[in-house]
Amino acid sequence: MTETDTSSLQQILSMVGWVPTIIFPAATVVKLLAIARSGRSDGATALTWSLFVVANVCLYLTIGDWTRPQVVISTLGTAVLQVVVVVLALKLRASSSAPAATTPVSPAQGAGGAQ
Repeated sequence: MTETDTSSLQQILSMVGWVPTIIFPAATVVKLLAIARSGRSDGATALTWSLFVVANVCLYLTIGDWTRPQVVISTLGTAVLQVVVVVLALKLRASSSAPAATTPVSPAQGAGGAQ
């Protein structure tokens, strides 16, 4: 390989590095918007999204190229958005379970009607 071939390969790899930089945060934003629009956290398990946060932070630490924009955005940027998903999912889950827990149900109504 000549020096220009190496340079061309580096340019291609640099461009390819932007793909996860765009896709990972965009996918998280899509889920975040879906939760926000519906007002429900269905399909957004807080535990799963928390694991994604941990995985992205660990990935950032293991990549080692800590100042490269593609690395920062695709790992830490996505992790921040995923934290927002977790917080919103927990908030919506707590608010949806609160009214159900405070709604009184009398035994007579559940037993089949008026007495």
